[in-house]
Amino acid sequence: MKLLLIGPFRPGDLPESYALAFQDLGHEVFRFDSDRAYFQSAFFAANRYLRRLFRRHLWDRVNRTTTEVVRSVRPDLVVAFKTSYLDPETIRNIRIREHTPIVNYYPDNPYCGVPLDPRKTSALRSDLIDCLREYTHVFIWGEEMADKLRADRVKASCLPFGADIHYFKPGIRYRCPECDTEHDIAFVGQYNDKRQRHIDAVRRHDVALWHGSWERARRAFNGRHILHTHEVWGPQCAAAYFTAKVSLNVVSDINIPGHNMRTFEIPASGGVMLSVFTEAQAAIFPAGEAALYYRDPSEIDEILERAMGDDALRERIKNSALRIAAENTYEHRAKELIRYVKNEV
Repeated sequence: MKLLLIGPFRPGDLPESYALAFQDLGHEVFRFDSDRAYFQSAFFAANRYLRRLFRRHLWDRVNRTTTEVVRSVRPDLVVAFKTSYLDPETIRNIRIREHTPIVNYYPDNPYCGVPLDPRKTSALRSDLIDCLREYTHVFIWGEEMADKLRADRVKASCLPFGADIHYFKPGIRYRCPECDTEHDIAFVGQYNDKRQRHIDAVRRHDVALWHGSWERARRAFNGRHILHTHEVWGPQCAAAYFTAKVSLNVVSDINIPGHNMRTFEIPASGGVMLSVFTEAQAAIFPAGEAALYYRDPSEIDEILERAMGDDALRERIKNSALRIAAENTYEHRAKELIRYVKNEV
């Protein structure tokens, strides 16, 4: 099949992971970087304040560009990733006028939207569910979320995240260029209030944190944790997980009771995951066998203490988690997505 994928395409980004998986399966893949198109849509788009002020105008431009790309590529299938900028009319025109099936993989919570709080994920548009109804099909990470979308007349199915074995694989150690050392406990991801509370509960060990947004927690941590100014992506992130004795995963509230991309990235990298417990994660990576879990932040220190001092436990978890991750790759997910679409179109 000839596929057009829409989204950002940095190493480790979900659209890039799927692009590589589709290519591995023998499909012809075209990438349309909608983030780049958005920032290039006007001379002032680099200014975040003007970007917010003229968002509707910029979105209109990128909608027109998207239609032009579809007409140029003439794909058998369009796979969009989140793409909040796409309006119902554009999606409908691609599906009906261009005679092209278009599906969406929505990696966040489409019902979450607190636009006045910049620290909270926002759905960005009030008519998002109307947009999702226009797609040939919508895929989302959790079964409960798929049920909710179907109740709102969206053709939706659960398709979990997976392991990207191109970028997240074991074998390379990461020596931090800022600290000139290897870190034993790692967390890679954006700051939010919940993650700060959980990581703040770690009192006996230093947690190495990668993402500039953690700077706001510096005063609260009071020197107990290591905040980095540089970020790690793709292979660097995998190396940080492989090097650490334990890697933390604080699942955001918008993903509860499910999982997130980190659920698969840490095991696929040869790391040991310590995560807040969710049934969805434990069903894939069983507790004590392929991952470690806590139910309350007050438990983290004790679990870390035990894991850090038990080499055999960590090795057993690594090996089991690697085997499970190899059975849950994006190639597996891409096959399932194609099968859904072929049965529906």
